[in-house]
Amino acid sequence: MPVITISKEFASGGVNIAKRLSEKLNYNYIDKEIVKQVADHTKVSPQEVRDFEAEGHINFRANLSRIIDLDIFRRNPKSDNTEEVETTYDERDKIPYSFDTQGWIDSDIYRDMICKVISELGQQSNVMIVGRGGQCILREQADVVNIRIISAMTDRVARLKIENPDLSETQAQKQIETMDKRSQEYIKFYFKADWSDPKLYDIVINTSRINDDKVVNWLAGIFA
Repeated sequence: MPVITISKEFASGGVNIAKRLSEKLNYNYIDKEIVKQVADHTKVSPQEVRDFEAEGHINFRANLSRIIDLDIFRRNPKSDNTEEVETTYDERDKIPYSFDTQGWIDSDIYRDMICKVISELGQQSNVMIVGRGGQCILREQADVVNIRIISAMTDRVARLKIENPDLSETQAQKQIETMDKRSQEYIKFYFKADWSDPKLYDIVINTSRINDDKVVNWLAGIFA
């Protein structure tokens, strides 16, 4: 069975659909586990990876590992007798980040680790990868189906207010727009792609036109 990637507009029902579909197909639902794997590869905490994802990526740390020698931040002062090996910019470009930048994360490192983790997941069977550019990383790979879940803003506001009844319609719409903008910028920054471009996907489903139950059953029938 193919690897499935799920891209979803915020509050479109994508999370509910993806989880239910993965259960029906007996797929491994992979979302937050990616954060842990990136943290393991870079030797930072999962919380630091989550914080980095949330803070945006065009900032002071964006390409820091390619500008300065990060060893100056990690060098143990007790190890002064250890022989130091000079690393040039060009040499660093060729060294896997898992070796050269453990204990640090910036945008270059994060992108390389995300590509590494998702590419490895893409070699497995019965895997559903949710978010984080899976549709871009695996787009040229055979036996991958990229799915996008969208919905009208009015319906997304209504969904979000059911989960958060204290939100006003204005607050709900603002939150949705903020989350959408973050996803749009993420895909543009890391993969030079348009998150909403239908050519990135094999299937685009509008949950304003088809309810969640029908979507899950329809997709399950395709992949079963």
